[in-house]
Amino acid sequence: MPIAVGHGLVIPPQMRRRSRDRLAPLAIGRAAERAPPPARCHWPVAALQRKKIATRRSQSEEGGGPCRGSFRRLRSALPLNSTADSEEKSSPLLALPLSPSLLATRRSLPAMAFSKMWATPKRRRAEPDEQHVFRNEWTQRYLVVERDDGEGAECLVCRRPIVATRERDVRRHYEAEHEHYEAYAAGGERAALVERLRRGDAHAAAALSREERAVRASLGVAHLLALHGRPWADGPLVRRCLDAVLREALPEHCRLLDDVDLSAESMAQKNLALARNLHAQLVARSAAFQAYSLALDDQGFVGTDARLLVFVRGVDQDYEVDEELLTVVNLTGQPAVTHVHHAIAEAMARAGLSWDKLVGVASTGSGWICAEDCGLVQLLQEHAARARGNLCGSAPLPHCAGLLHLEQLGSRELDVGGVVDAVAGWLALLRTRGVRTLGLKMLMEEAELHHGGEVSLLCLSSWLRCGKALKRVFSLRRELEAFLAETGVPPNNALRDPLQDPDWLCDMSFLVDMQAHLAELARELRVPGTFAFTVMEHVCAFSDKLQLLRAHLSAGDLTLFPASRELCSELDHQGQAVREVLASHRYQEGLARLHARLQKQFEDLCAVKRDLDMFADPFSFPVENAPLHIQEELIRMKSSSTLLCEFREENLGSFYAGLPPGCYTELQAVTFRAASLFDSTIISDKAYSYLLRHQSRLTSLSSEEHLHALLRIATSNFEPRLDDVVRSRSRSLA
Repeated sequence: MPIAVGHGLVIPPQMRRRSRDRLAPLAIGRAAERAPPPARCHWPVAALQRKKIATRRSQSEEGGGPCRGSFRRLRSALPLNSTADSEEKSSPLLALPLSPSLLATRRSLPAMAFSKMWATPKRRRAEPDEQHVFRNEWTQRYLVVERDDGEGAECLVCRRPIVATRERDVRRHYEAEHEHYEAYAAGGERAALVERLRRGDAHAAAALSREERAVRASLGVAHLLALHGRPWADGPLVRRCLDAVLREALPEHCRLLDDVDLSAESMAQKNLALARNLHAQLVARSAAFQAYSLALDDQGFVGTDARLLVFVRGVDQDYEVDEELLTVVNLTGQPAVTHVHHAIAEAMARAGLSWDKLVGVASTGSGWICAEDCGLVQLLQEHAARARGNLCGSAPLPHCAGLLHLEQLGSRELDVGGVVDAVAGWLALLRTRGVRTLGLKMLMEEAELHHGGEVSLLCLSSWLRCGKALKRVFSLRRELEAFLAETGVPPNNALRDPLQDPDWLCDMSFLVDMQAHLAELARELRVPGTFAFTVMEHVCAFSDKLQLLRAHLSAGDLTLFPASRELCSELDHQGQAVREVLASHRYQEGLARLHARLQKQFEDLCAVKRDLDMFADPFSFPVENAPLHIQEELIRMKSSSTLLCEFREENLGSFYAGLPPGCYTELQAVTFRAASLFDSTIISDKAYSYLLRHQSRLTSLSSEEHLHALLRIATSNFEPRLDDVVRSRSRSLA
């Protein structure tokens, strides 16, 4: 029996459990079913619910409307048990008559209409990118910076605060107000735009007008034509192609090309403007150089007028390295070395490079560059010594001779039988007489592709000394022999028939094998971002390898000579002994000459090996071997476990850039010098490849200025800032 308490009734525990089981479906919905039921059920609430149900039943019986179905669904939702006892039937909540069929189907019926009042909406969990935390990458992506007080972000364009610092809020503001800045897609342009906005140069960062956008588009076309070595006369062809595309795809935008000038004269002027912009970026970067070095390349121009390419490599306070073309000196007529030195000095003055920060020189090892009496490197060393005030100092500039085009240098030292000149003459004859066999035809197509269609004897000789070109000729020697026999070329000094001579074939196979080893060294020297101590490691390893090759040849072991081993197995069937020829002294002498040449040309780099080793791993470097003014800083660095962890986790440049300012000044001065030395040949190889592929294009230029502009665009690691070019042009026309 219920016990009365106050003005309500308290249900006993047994009835409370049964009532709880029956009243649970009144909270319809999945969320309500998982919620705990109420501990008490007061009688007035149950009576009110019963009264509402009775009212709906009476209305349904009188009108016969849709309330009858609602009433039946309500009754079926009540979880009543047909086996209830008399005590349960006496409860007012159980007074509703329910049939067994309704009880059986109550679980499958839909929820009641008013069940939404009982359900609680599920709270969506905030994504990580929606947290109120400012991210540094938003600065370039959405042109915003974090406010000084840390409360939200601030737009760099309109200086409007963005209180809710979530990415969707920042993105919404950017897309609504400043989406036209998406035209600055390139990384260099975007960074330059952010820098201008930080300085508050709103005019320079404002949106371009229609005419300025047309000029910007033509600058982009000129940049692409220069990178691919296409003539300026292709500009009108590009315009016609764009016009044809727009007429078919977007006919309503055809008039956009009316303001874009792609004429040949315009393309030429825009190339000069792009080159000036890249040079201005070099001038701006050179002001931050802590040290720099030069590279002198006089082997880049093959088959044309000789020129000297001068490259610069500089490192700033954050150990960010830049390698750019400094100038191009015309060597036509063999000018005096003092004239070349004066041209380099003028180029350094225009770029804002101070002589006292010059710390090293790399070159191809040519005689006029490396001459001890009035050589170009000697003049540069004396000039730098005067700028530092120690003309008689004991530490001249280290000169890394032979770093550039090392593969060609080694091939000339090891070509004991004049193999390359003979093969180049045969290939030139193949080009004039025509080729019938597929292998030789593909070989000539590759040579023409490598030289842009302009194939001369000098170009073929240069091509055969690099890569796997000579190896392909060696594999096609039978087809080449058949061609020479068919043409009936009489043997002479230049075009003889040595393919039947075992000694000459041994010379060729030996050169093929050694060029494979040189190509491997060249690939290792093309890896950028490794610093100069890796150059020392690769050169020292190759020197030891040369000694190993000499020992193998002396013992008749051809394990490291696959082409010679193939030739040996082929001629052994003919009863000819080849191993004795390969073990002869002339191959040993060739390897000895190359080893001595490398030792001489990299001796200056060996002289600074102590600084390079200390830069590579200061924690393993012996303190007693360091200079006296650096030993105290080196001891302090070794005692720091924090710096040791950073050294192991970060790359070398990031580690030195993150050192506490003012604590390791003497050590950082050494590391700046070591980091600024040339560590790869990638920029000279890029210029060499561009010159070979576009010889006909470069030789047809009207002035040296246009040649310098094309080479600067082709070799630069900077992205041209097109907006700066456009606005400078607008100011000049105003």
